[in-house]
Amino acid sequence: MRDKLQSNQYFLEYINQQKDRINNFQFKINQGQVPSERIPLVIEKIDSLNFQVLIAKYSWGSPVEELIPEYEKLAANMPNVWNPKSGYIDMLWMVSIGIMLEIDNDIFSILNKLVEESELDDYLLKYLFNSRDCEVDTIEGNFLFETPYKYLSNVVNEDKNTGQKNLKYYLEHKWYQGHEDTSWHDIHKEEQRLYYGYWSFESGAIAKILGLDDSILKDTAYYPYDMVHYQDK
Repeated sequence: MRDKLQSNQYFLEYINQQKDRINNFQFKINQGQVPSERIPLVIEKIDSLNFQVLIAKYSWGSPVEELIPEYEKLAANMPNVWNPKSGYIDMLWMVSIGIMLEIDNDIFSILNKLVEESELDDYLLKYLFNSRDCEVDTIEGNFLFETPYKYLSNVVNEDKNTGQKNLKYYLEHKWYQGHEDTSWHDIHKEEQRLYYGYWSFESGAIAKILGLDDSILKDTAYYPYDMVHYQDK
């Protein structure tokens, strides 16, 4: 178990519940039970559920390497479902997870192309793509969402020792609080099984890019330590 807010049994039931929903939606599409004009929306819902299952499996404690095939399928399908107007966090998480998993450049370039075509001018995404040599000429501009992400400039623009301390502060005081306007904030308090885990994937990606000594972050809430280090020998 990597998550500390729910039990092993909770995640087992959550994953099975979401898989049943995915299968049900797919069955209805295959059987022609979904009006043609609604099929794109249902496909988007299936993709969203698959992403939540991926994160839930990480929270549950699944071996990181077992998540890679599922991640690659999600990345390959992003051109069909991603909405640049509402999907910033989805893209940020996909890019960050791809960096930590050291995903193949061919897969990673799919995400880079989508952001380029959307003309999203965001410092944080540029920084992450630049770490994978995706031909980002310069890293400049603003943070599209200053709360909480602008604080990360105090991590990427400082020396390693200061950066790791500032990253810990970001995780403890900025990250969760800065997402209070999202649909998943405080979702672990709901009676229904809706919670799939809280993870600051961009923190793990930045720590990996900078080569930070993140031992002080290992037990810090929201930090995906096992994902950062799954290839360590």
